[in-house]
Amino acid sequence: MKKLFLGLLISMLFISCSSMEKGSSLEQKYNITKVSAKEWDKTIINVIEGEALIEDWYGDENPIMYLRKTGKMSEKDFQFLLSLEKKDATEITDDEYDQFLGLVTKYNKKMPRKFFLDNENIKDPKGLVDKMVRESFIRMQNPSNHIKDVVATEDEWNKIVEYSKQIDLNEKDTKQLRKLLNKFIKRDEFFSTEVWYNREVSERMIKIANINAKDNKTAIEKNNINAKALYIAYPEYFSKLEKWDN
Repeated sequence: MKKLFLGLLISMLFISCSSMEKGSSLEQKYNITKVSAKEWDKTIINVIEGEALIEDWYGDENPIMYLRKTGKMSEKDFQFLLSLEKKDATEITDDEYDQFLGLVTKYNKKMPRKFFLDNENIKDPKGLVDKMVRESFIRMQNPSNHIKDVVATEDEWNKIVEYSKQIDLNEKDTKQLRKLLNKFIKRDEFFSTEVWYNREVSERMIKIANINAKDNKTAIEKNNINAKALYIAYPEYFSKLEKWDN
């Protein structure tokens, strides 16, 4: 019994220490103090934007609004944070400061995500396949001819061509198209910096190009690069990335 109790105690201490280390790492990285706790909104925005791989993790909007809208910040949390700004920094207790650090860490942990298409994320499936096929004939490299020549198999591309010849796509067709596109964004060869720069040169393109340049990319980095690249290639045909499935 004593051994069991000792084991549980060690486990609890390990979890507690791990949590403190994660909290303190953000505290040190962003120089968080009790003044930061008073200015909680600026602090949380700074941390969320600083830690996010891409801006779509927080809906490409004000991170506080996103946390509130998605329920990741509860009303109880929100009221506590409001109470901090009403105090002088010197009046914030150590317990309140620790609670604030815990919330910053919790919100940051809730941000990372992958993106996959659901049927409703494709706003105009017929228009999308028409554009892909039409652009595949252009000489200059673009996402459509890159998908045709590098990413898709012959059978997969023929399916897209077949869809483009139909008057419209029904629900079953859209489902199959969605599955096909999700297969594409799982492939390492999907994104090409050179090809996508022919589509757009922007801050968001530079961001995913920089992530793509890294060695030993994680699964979430690969997914985020390719999903964002698909959206950038055909933004008028998809809902915003934040609305895609996890």
